[in-house]
Amino acid sequence: MKKILVVLFLFAGVNCFGQTPAKADIEKAMRGKWDRAQTSSSPKQSITIASIKIGSGAIANVQDKIDGIPPKAKVTIAQIDFTVREYYNDKTAVTRRVMNAKVFKDQFDDWVVMSNGMKSTESSFESKQ
Repeated sequence: MKKILVVLFLFAGVNCFGQTPAKADIEKAMRGKWDRAQTSSSPKQSITIASIKIGSGAIANVQDKIDGIPPKAKVTIAQIDFTVREYYNDKTAVTRRVMNAKVFKDQFDDWVVMSNGMKSTESSFESKQ
């Protein structure tokens, strides 16, 4: 009986630290931030995700809290390789990016991807046909 209680206590303790995002959670958060319709001041934009690597996680530290991450949130590091396409009238701008990100749940229990560093690896244009 004691062993069962210890196992249940450990399991409950692990769950208190928050969840680890799945690749689908990260992709949905990325699309919510990067996919957008055309407006009067900006072109339509969409992303294609090549890969998502999920790293380790930890409870939000002091700097995370300063950056707007909720206290006690589990922050998971992810590396996201994706391509952004911006659709103009005469061409499409294509930029491949690799983002190191902090992924966490916000106060509304939605997954959020916060850039922790990004580099553009390739930029080009596709002409309209």
